[in-house]
Amino acid sequence: MEYNKDITREMPPLPAEFKAMLSTMPLDAEALISALDTAPETSVKLNRRKLAPARAAELGYGALEPVKWCANGFYLPQRPRFTLNPLLHAGAFYVQDASSMIYGTLVERHCADLPAGYALDLCAAPGGKSTSILDALPDGWRLVANEFTPQRAPVLRENLLKWGYPRITVTNAPTSRFAETGPLYSLVAVDAPCSGEGMMRKEAVARTQWSPGLVAQCALLQREILTDAVEALLPGGLLIYSTCTFNTAENEENLRWLVEETGLEPVAPDIPQEWGIPTQLAGDYPALRFLPHLTRGEGLFVALLRKPGELAPPRNPRKTLDRTLSRCRVLADGYPAPVLKGRDLIPDPVAPLDVTFDTNKYPASEVDLETALEFLRHNPVLLPADAPRGLTVVTYRGLRLGFVKNLGTRANNMYPKEWRIRNL
Repeated sequence: MEYNKDITREMPPLPAEFKAMLSTMPLDAEALISALDTAPETSVKLNRRKLAPARAAELGYGALEPVKWCANGFYLPQRPRFTLNPLLHAGAFYVQDASSMIYGTLVERHCADLPAGYALDLCAAPGGKSTSILDALPDGWRLVANEFTPQRAPVLRENLLKWGYPRITVTNAPTSRFAETGPLYSLVAVDAPCSGEGMMRKEAVARTQWSPGLVAQCALLQREILTDAVEALLPGGLLIYSTCTFNTAENEENLRWLVEETGLEPVAPDIPQEWGIPTQLAGDYPALRFLPHLTRGEGLFVALLRKPGELAPPRNPRKTLDRTLSRCRVLADGYPAPVLKGRDLIPDPVAPLDVTFDTNKYPASEVDLETALEFLRHNPVLLPADAPRGLTVVTYRGLRLGFVKNLGTRANNMYPKEWRIRNL
């Protein structure tokens, strides 16, 4: 597998006001500041429905080290060119910071016994936490993944369709749309827009855009989103609130506000002490703190809360969801249905990525790495001579990539053009 070469980390200095703020917090500010000037970890999460942890070596990334708090998460020894691995495009794994992988573990431990219902990720793009939620929930749940920013919503749709779980709905709408139709969701996740202090090791813009004013602005925006989240949450349902920042205004103070102003009840995260994840820096309400000088990952704050009452499935949940969707831009509602063209019923090009895809309907042709990459570039490909003619599913290492129409001398590529990879 090809690796990135000579990655130069030219980062602007940490803002002086930011370092001054850290010095007032109950943590080792000097150690945290030093950690923010080191190279970030590289980690991936496997899709439990497509690639079991026992097959992790098939990624081709050398010796992998498990992430303590995620059974299907692994640290990589180097950062490869992920785009050149067809298994990424097949939805077999997702490139995700190790800290964020805690989402799946929390959902699994706190929601596994709940009856199948509806889950909502209000600030979902690009999809890392949504895929963690999908991996943790048993089959039968529906996830509604929403992204407010129009430019970020298409990549959310792409990542969730590649992940392969069919009971998904992807929307691009203000969070208020989900409050307007009342409580529907047994689980609501809010990975809120924040000042991005936890990304200062990875992203230069997180350093250059930071200011105390941005912190205050984000804290207010987070409360607006959380107000909508509480309205959409069923009594007895679970709310996950997270940010990728360090200051207490966006974290512990908003957690306190949720408890004391909305009436939600704090829930202690069910994790073992030996994982070494620090807890809250202020206040009495339980939360988790991922700090780069103490945990292998970027900065993250996570809190769990439950809405008072007994959880009961709503009446006609799909009808309620449809009322919400009528007020939203809907990018996906499950996998697209086949289209009738003349006498032929043509399946959607992304259909093979669905984990419930009927493999008996269409033949498959296994291809090598070079052919798989040409297919993912949306170029015509040549299948093996014994490949069946007509609509054929292209597979790589047994995982489905998409359709071609095999003519024998060539195969017409049906991979979505907007998903094609660029020549590297």
